[in-house]
Amino acid sequence: MRRAIPGIFGGTNKGSLILLFSPRERVRDILSVGLVQCNYQVLQADTSYQAAIKANQMLPKAVLIDVSAENSKDILLAERLRKSMRSRNISILLITPKQPDALLIRVISELALKSKEEDSGRIQMINFPFAFSEFLEKVKLLVTDDKSEQMDAKKGGGEQNNAIAERLFDNSIEPVKKMAEVSSVLQNQWAFPFTIIKAMDIIESDAGCCVELAKCISTDPAVSSAVLKISNTVQYARRHGRINDIRDAVVRLGFRETRSVMACLSLINLTPEIYKSRGFERREFWLHSLAVGLIAEKLCADIGFRRPELAFIAGLLHDLGKIPLDNNFDWVFPKLLDQTMVSYTPFFETEERSMKFTHAEFGHYLTTLWNFPSLISCAILHHHNREQILKTTTLYDKLVQEAVYVANQLAKAVSIGHSCDEILEEIPFEIMRDLKLTNGPSDWFFKSVDEKLQLLCSYLNLDTGCLTVHTSRPFTTDSDVVIVYNEKALFHPMVTALRNNGFLVKVTSRDIPEPPKGKRVIISIPEKGFPLDIIFYGDNQKNEIVADVLKIFIVDTEQPRHDSSTLASDNILFMDRNTFDIRLLLHTLDTFFERIITPPPEDPAVAPSVKTCID
Repeated sequence: MRRAIPGIFGGTNKGSLILLFSPRERVRDILSVGLVQCNYQVLQADTSYQAAIKANQMLPKAVLIDVSAENSKDILLAERLRKSMRSRNISILLITPKQPDALLIRVISELALKSKEEDSGRIQMINFPFAFSEFLEKVKLLVTDDKSEQMDAKKGGGEQNNAIAERLFDNSIEPVKKMAEVSSVLQNQWAFPFTIIKAMDIIESDAGCCVELAKCISTDPAVSSAVLKISNTVQYARRHGRINDIRDAVVRLGFRETRSVMACLSLINLTPEIYKSRGFERREFWLHSLAVGLIAEKLCADIGFRRPELAFIAGLLHDLGKIPLDNNFDWVFPKLLDQTMVSYTPFFETEERSMKFTHAEFGHYLTTLWNFPSLISCAILHHHNREQILKTTTLYDKLVQEAVYVANQLAKAVSIGHSCDEILEEIPFEIMRDLKLTNGPSDWFFKSVDEKLQLLCSYLNLDTGCLTVHTSRPFTTDSDVVIVYNEKALFHPMVTALRNNGFLVKVTSRDIPEPPKGKRVIISIPEKGFPLDIIFYGDNQKNEIVADVLKIFIVDTEQPRHDSSTLASDNILFMDRNTFDIRLLLHTLDTFFERIITPPPEDPAVAPSVKTCID
């Protein structure tokens, strides 16, 4: 029998997934029980920032938002969901008081206009108190035509797999034995590595030639067909006409491009859309993986690395270890995701805590078992371990590991695809220096990546949807957000994330920015290990036009939970640098500004700035 998932009511149900947010425990529990009895799966949240994270990760069919006079600002959750490209298709049910305040009226009016767009989810409203039958009818209207439950129809299972899944959480079993059991399930499923490995061996060999590589590709009809198709696209064919021979295709594409295309095709074909858990959609997973590969490749190419395509392969495969856990076990991945969201910790830490091994270690285990080059296997192993990367003595290996690590952070920051958390880490200065990226990436950097990603996805028939990497908005003297760095750090991925979400960001190394003349957020990143020097910006100013300032300090803290509702009254907030979730920051800014910042439409006639502004 399938195990119920902690935090999700009705874990054995197959109905639509609904996220219920209410700060009122009694209301939350009564509605949850009623919905479960009606065969819905219910995910609970008692704070709006927790609801924002769970909605963003799990993409439920509908979000039910309970807003009262005591928590009226939580209505901004609905606006955030509607204005995010990731969550805009989620339907929303607003539970509101009969006498709404001004903020509620404004947001509801904006949502009503937004709901008329064809590509957004439905919006329903109900006043509290209400009859449950009326409430249930509203929910049914939101979830009709839901086809998501079909995803479990062909899910891997069986008694043997269930037994292995149980043992994954038994900490008395050695991690290597657990990984061996999972890999044994793959023997009859994943035949791809042998074609790819053989092709890589041919390319690496001094004696490698197009004839041998063509023979290797010809053994796999699906890859052969795809390579021919890609070689005949406009970009490659041009005036040279159509070809039908694999050898000619290899010559046209080149060894480097052929290997990259083969790796993408083989891996994506491993994970059809039926193999997915809520919160781990394959399309978004592969967009993220492709983005990490392309960013890592560009980072290496920009510093003159001799084989940047190796960084692409490593970046593409960096999360490979996640796939078998989702493909073959019905409840393992949802349980890990739920624990990650509840604890506000990185996904790999949840894996380590629950199973005593991570997807990075399992990806390294598999690629080592399949005789992949150690450079690629080690980059997979260390893509969450910056300390170990810095200890790597071989420069060639170190640069690839650094590129994959940084690429993973940047792909999250610009929201290309989606992984299992949105925690952004401070990137050590030494790594940024090695990659010649001390002040962070320019807009041109992401434009280049975006163009290549769109092209590659068109080859792979991978829908990019409305994927856009937005041009950074320039800072002004009345910037929304001021970020104060310490002397050893001049870049944090959050800068890219905030600009990509439409905020005006000014970066400075000064201790005291000029006093603001409007609402402003000041984010301070003191040097790790140094005493915290809290400066109350603007508190002593006598100028009456100085408006509210929210001061956020990113520091080491033992307090894992973020309660912006209690801290906002003092306009001071501490966030843990080790569990810094960009979704929590965006939620805090939305609440403080009482509005949702959205990226401006891009003007193709305006070239993006390539300058990073450091005072």
